[in-house]
Amino acid sequence: MAVVTAIFPSVPSTGEARPLPANAIWSIARDARRQICGGLWAKPLPADTVIRRVEMLVANGIRLVPVWDCQSEVHDEQGLLVAGACEYDPDSPENIYLSLNPTVLGERHDLAASTAAHELGHAIFDGPASVMACRSKSRHVTPDERHFDTTGPKNEEYWSEYRANEFMGGLLAPPDLLHRAMVMQARQFGIALINRSGHAGKPGYPVIDGFGWDAAEQEALLDDLADMFGVSASFIWVRLCKYRLVANQQPGRV
Repeated sequence: MAVVTAIFPSVPSTGEARPLPANAIWSIARDARRQICGGLWAKPLPADTVIRRVEMLVANGIRLVPVWDCQSEVHDEQGLLVAGACEYDPDSPENIYLSLNPTVLGERHDLAASTAAHELGHAIFDGPASVMACRSKSRHVTPDERHFDTTGPKNEEYWSEYRANEFMGGLLAPPDLLHRAMVMQARQFGIALINRSGHAGKPGYPVIDGFGWDAAEQEALLDDLADMFGVSASFIWVRLCKYRLVANQQPGRV
């Protein structure tokens, strides 16, 4: 069992998390993974492991006990089914309620892991403000897989979803772990590598030369890394791009 501790900049009077750059969120997520797993390895972090292992969150000194529900249907305010939710109720001030909807997730273990990590991100970054404000009730919902690519105006809700999404990515596939695995597998597949600075992965490690990366090689590598980290191939592609692990990427490639 693990107590996951996180510290991040916030507004002292409200506990609201301040906007953070992506690399800061990835660092917090990587540390959370270390606390959950007892170390850092390139392997899946499935939803049931997160649920079983995380017994308490301590975010900026505020303690919250996660209460998970993976059996019930979850709806948004319009009554539509959603993949997951993170809720705080001041009637149970010591708890944060996290839900995964089996009707939407089905047998998609990769989507369950992504949703669980996203909701955990909400609990860590948004939970303290809910506690300090004693809000009647706060709630964040994850409609479906497309929500993980949500962008929008730079308002409070945008930053909340952005943090949860980048936490999800950094928890399930931290930059350094993904980079190391990518280089190892790329060499096995004979994919060209090139030295580049400015990436978010392992210092001194090369990145993929996207100029000569054909579609078959790309599909094989993405599928291999997806299996290694227990996520989807599209998840891996987003992470490779965000971590800047592919140079000379050709337009239109996915």
